[in-house]
Order: sequence, then structure tokens, then C-alpha cells
Amino acid sequence: MPPAPGPVGGALRRARHGLLAALAGRPWIGHALRTTAAAVLAWLAARLAPGSWSEYPYYAPLGAVVATSLTVRASTRRAGQAALAIALGAAIARVVDLTPLPGLPALAVVVLAGVLVAHWRLLGDMGSWVPTSALFVLVIGGSDPLDYVSAYVGLTLLGASIGVGVNALLPPLPLTPGERALAALAEAAASHLDELAEAVTADDRPLPDPAALWAARARADAAVRETREAARANWTAARYRQWRERQAAAAARIDTAAGIAVDVGRAVHVARAVQSSRGDPVTSGVHVPVAATLDADARQHVADALRAAAALVRELPGEGPAPETTQCFADALDVLRASLATGRTADTPTRAADAVVVALAPLLTG
Repeated sequence: MPPAPGPVGGALRRARHGLLAALAGRPWIGHALRTTAAAVLAWLAARLAPGSWSEYPYYAPLGAVVATSLTVRASTRRAGQAALAIALGAAIARVVDLTPLPGLPALAVVVLAGVLVAHWRLLGDMGSWVPTSALFVLVIGGSDPLDYVSAYVGLTLLGASIGVGVNALLPPLPLTPGERALAALAEAAASHLDELAEAVTADDRPLPDPAALWAARARADAAVRETREAARANWTAARYRQWRERQAAAAARIDTAAGIAVDVGRAVHVARAVQSSRGDPVTSGVHVPVAATLDADARQHVADALRAAAALVRELPGEGPAPETTQCFADALDVLRASLATGRTADTPTRAADAVVVALAPLLTG
């Protein structure tokens, strides 16, 4: 059995774990560190370049900064797009430079052609480098165009390659931001259900706006997709396979729950609209209590089911809800069904709150 770590060793271990946790939760810090390392290495490499290339060492760090991204795959793609964009810009400048156009018209043609080519879909968000490269070559490289163009394109490509190499050596895998985004989505969906419960029991309470829920859903979807992309060509991904699988399962559960929360909101909205249409047509569209046709007990049962659903949704991140939480929701839904069945008549085979039951039920199988 290895000896227990001493006070110093324990402190260092805690500091290391704290640092790793901080970096995992803030991927932009790791991105900044990798970009800085790539830029420094690119500068050093450029200083060792032969011939006139060593006169333009700053283009190598530029390529490293442009190419370094939050994922290995994106970094490689950006490096290729940047190199192509810079080469196209240089080619445009050289072609214009060979024409008899004077300075200002030549500048206008270079900018016009560069901006038009920049919209080529293949270049992606690196397209803006086409006019930039063209202007650099036209203005700075006029005295020695061939050496300048070769140095500009070559050193930028060198820096971009170093950026890709640094990313491949220390690949990011933003699992923690994905966890946070999913937890935020679960909380947004649960809060939506809680606010719907308040709207059912309080006639003067407006229905919640689903905009915040939609925004949280978009952020969670983006975070999960980024994690999935970061795992590609990532040699550390296998180490976190169980975590990634658990997160993917949680993402599916929470996204389904968010959709259910939206559906429940629509059901309540429709119930309110139906109730409004049963009244005076002149008042159509005016606020009407969502459960005016229900007695106080039935209204409370609707609210209880919504709150039990909110509690279940809050536990969806991680391993999922506890069995007792799921059972509590199932019981609340059964009580609501029984309450609505008691109030049925031949004239009213369905009631406004039945749509809420139908919308909530998939939470038991999601």
C-alpha cells in the first residue's frame, strides 16, 4: 500500500484538481493558453526560417491565432480555410498588380474582388481574409511581390499547422459547459411548469412566456453539439466515454422534457382559448381563468401535477430522477385523472384540463 500523501503533497493534489476543474468549467481559458502557446512556437519557428521568410516572422503567429479553435476538427478546418483565403487574396492582388491600373483604381478592384470571393461558402468564416490578404500583398508586397507572397502564405500556413498541432496535442473536450447548459435547460423547463401551476390556481396570473425556455434549449443544443464535435479526432475522448454517454442520455431526456413543457403551456393556452370561446363572443380574446369550469379541488390537482412534473424535470440532469420523484409525479397524474373523470358528464365527455394530462404523460416514459 503506498504511503499516505503528506500535507504538502495533499495541498498540491487539491490545487491541481482545483485548477483542472476551473479549466474544465471555463474552456475559453484553455483556448487562450493553447492559442498563446501556438503563437509563441510559431514565432520561434518563423525566426528560424531560411531566406527572406525570417523578415516577416509575425505572419506565423497570425496563422496560429487564426487556426486555433475550441475543437481539433474545427481547428483543422479553419487552418485549411485560412490558408486558401490568404492564397486567393494574394492571387487577386498579383493579378491586379500586373495590370496598368494606377494606385486607387487598383485598390478598388482588389477590395471589390476580394469581398466577392470572400462569400464563397467553402471559405466559411475565414472568407474575410481574402480582401485582407489582397490588401497586404498589394500595399506591402509591391517592392518584392514574389518573396513577400511566398513568405506571407507560407508562414501563415506554418503557423496554422502549429496551431492545429497544439490543439491535437492538448485537445479540448468541453463536457463541463455541456453539463451546465443542460442543467440550465432543465431548470428553465421546471420553472416554466411551476409558473403554469401558478397560472392555473391564480386567475390573475398570466401564462409564462416560453422565450426563456426556447433560448435555454438553443444554448443546450449548441453546447451538446460542440461536445460531440470536440470528441472527434480527440485522443482523450475515450477516457471520458462513460461521461459522454451519460451526458448524451441526459441531453435526450432534458430536451424531451423541454418540449413537453412547451406542449403543456400550449395545452393550457388552448384550454384558456376554449373557455373564452364558450363565453360572450364580444369578450373573445379577453383573459379568462384557465380552469373556470373546474372546481377548486380539480384546479389544485392540475397545479399539483404540474409542480410534481417540475420536480421530476429538475432531477433529469446526471443520472436522472430518483424513483420516489418519478412515483410522486405518477401519483399526482393519477389523482388528476381521477379528479377529471369524476366531473365528467354526457354533455362534457372531455374537459379543458384533459389536454394537460395528455401533454404531461410522456414524462413518465421519456
